[in-house]
Amino acid sequence: MQKTKCYLAALVSGVLLVTGILAGYGQSKKNDHLTVYLWENRLMKNIAPYIHEQFPDQDIEFIIGNNDTDLYSYFKEHGELPDIMTVRRFSGTDAQDLQPYLMDFASYDVVSKYYSYAVEYYKDTDDEIQWLPICAIPQTIIANKTLFDQYGIKVPENYEEYVQVCQQFYDKGIKPYSMDLAEDWSNQEIIQAAAIGEFTSLDGIDWRNKAETSAGEIKFDDVLWKRIFSETSQFLKDSHFSKEDINVNINTGTQMFVEGKSAMFHGQPTDMQKLQDQMDAELIRIPYFSQTSDSSFVYMFPSLNIAFNKELEKNQEKLDTALDVLDCMISEQGQKLIADGSGVISLNTDVSSMMQNVPGLEEEIKDTSIYIRYSAQKSFDASLEAVHGLLSGKMDEMQAYNAFRSEMNSKDSKEKSTVNFENEYSILLTDTTKSILKKINPKCAVEQIGDTTLSSAWIAAMSNGQQPSAPEDYIEVEK
Repeated sequence: MQKTKCYLAALVSGVLLVTGILAGYGQSKKNDHLTVYLWENRLMKNIAPYIHEQFPDQDIEFIIGNNDTDLYSYFKEHGELPDIMTVRRFSGTDAQDLQPYLMDFASYDVVSKYYSYAVEYYKDTDDEIQWLPICAIPQTIIANKTLFDQYGIKVPENYEEYVQVCQQFYDKGIKPYSMDLAEDWSNQEIIQAAAIGEFTSLDGIDWRNKAETSAGEIKFDDVLWKRIFSETSQFLKDSHFSKEDINVNINTGTQMFVEGKSAMFHGQPTDMQKLQDQMDAELIRIPYFSQTSDSSFVYMFPSLNIAFNKELEKNQEKLDTALDVLDCMISEQGQKLIADGSGVISLNTDVSSMMQNVPGLEEEIKDTSIYIRYSAQKSFDASLEAVHGLLSGKMDEMQAYNAFRSEMNSKDSKEKSTVNFENEYSILLTDTTKSILKKINPKCAVEQIGDTTLSSAWIAAMSNGQQPSAPEDYIEVEK
């Protein structure tokens, strides 16, 4: 592909900024200046202004980051690790290279504010806690209760009844469960929700703890994982999914449910509210059922996970500000803003869960029958490959398990560029990349200029909420 040698001029617009002016990297900053990377643009609109209201005299800079730890690894390699980092998709294995540079929360009072189950998977092999979850969002089945009543079908209360419900709707020509299985996150959900009884068993918890702290190849318990894929395959069959579902994206799956062509869908409380606004029907939530017992669980994921740069401990005033920001995030109002409304499961003992407007999960919440999803980056692609293999008929259960395990332990082949963020660079941009940069940020001009660093280029490209995976995904640096 032809490459054009250019310099990237980043003219930063005020859209990104909460404080008004975004300081450029490489410029001198006060010792108490705190940088906070938020993983999505929505948080810039919700939680950032609220934190500024609580601490108007503090020098806090909010920047849009990205939804994985690769960005922070990239910044660390170039001497620009932020003070506070956030992601949603997270596993301890994804952040291994950052461990020496992150602060241990275990010795701070904030950990005592969490339920023990909430930090169970956040301890490393040295019992350090370098990441903390901030509130949780339930991701469960959403059922059209009006459709159930119309056909005289009882809402299921265990897995056996769920199977009966799916068969009854299927016999009546209605798709039991429409799910956006073209999306990687839904395939990941399928595996963990279908075998939720296995993931919450002692064997499952033991495997998860080891996987979260694995420094190298993730070891798989064959006996456990053969059961997991057996139950995944059974769930797909019981739900009457087929190879056609491989191509069902979020829009198609949603439309089928809205039009009454399917009896069940899935989603978060905000998704349920959007669906309710479009439908003249009563909607209810159904938890995921264990196939090995009568237990049911709320499948959920943290709104975000947060980590502190270890360097903060060298500046007590700055660390105190960072801990104030964290306390603000885990307050009741902070959690509401981060989770974007109602349907928040608090992971903190001093804040009640805000599930008043999300009926159907009362017993599970009361019994803390809660499962926090495993979110290693590779698990999304691995799940998609395995589930699509099962649905297409190209893989049996054992082959799907082997494909999943192989993908989880695959090696990254992408070579990383070596960059010093304090220097100016000539940057090689493909014609496609240049057009994308201009499209996502019209104020980011591509021209010959000599006072822009890669960090400020990243900030400029993110200023309208667009989120490439990492700088090297759209900037090719000449070596």
